[in-house]
Amino acid sequence: MPIKRMNFGYLLGGLLILLLSVAIAQEEGVMGETRRLFLEPVLCLMLLAGIWSHVSKNKWLTLGGAILAGSGVATAMIDFFFDIPNLRLVNIGILLVFSQASIWIAYRHLVLSGAIDLNKIIGAICIYLLLGLNWSVFYLFINMANPESFHGLTSTAIDTQFSEFLYYSFVTITTSGYGDITPAKPIARTVAYLEAIVGQFYVAVLVAWLVGMYLSDKTHTRKNP
Repeated sequence: MPIKRMNFGYLLGGLLILLLSVAIAQEEGVMGETRRLFLEPVLCLMLLAGIWSHVSKNKWLTLGGAILAGSGVATAMIDFFFDIPNLRLVNIGILLVFSQASIWIAYRHLVLSGAIDLNKIIGAICIYLLLGLNWSVFYLFINMANPESFHGLTSTAIDTQFSEFLYYSFVTITTSGYGDITPAKPIARTVAYLEAIVGQFYVAVLVAWLVGMYLSDKTHTRKNP
């Protein structure tokens, strides 16, 4: 199968490796700034290769994605070398916009283009992981606006909190609810249960529909070779 047709497969592998590497780096005591310098460029490159390839015919949209990705990488590097706290917020905002746009492009490709295949099912899983990543940024912004929004955080450093919110986001979207980190303010609680609702409906509706359509197409192909 050509590389472009399996782009979501490579993206899924990259996302899983990225999430594991962040955990391993934190376990081994790698500084948060160093983790971000690695995480953000790799995430941007994966999204460009795995999702933005679908809009390659639209030069302006492709250019806009490349500019957003480049801006995210550039601000991360500048912040790493010059330690500018306000630039860190700009960087997180750029990455959030880029990631949201990537989810929208992937969703349109899954729903509106062609027959269902294995690559599209893998793409649906990638969107699920990206939703968890995005929500972790929402939690980070909420806690920066009101530092008492969550109980159970182990640090006040933005980089460490992002790793903790990444964990909390995926625990919430899967409705595991371990309780080691909990929302304490109304806005934080509202965003948390909205993530749980979106996560459950996403799996129950979109992923189930894609798998059902894929199996139906396979059965039809066997009956009508």
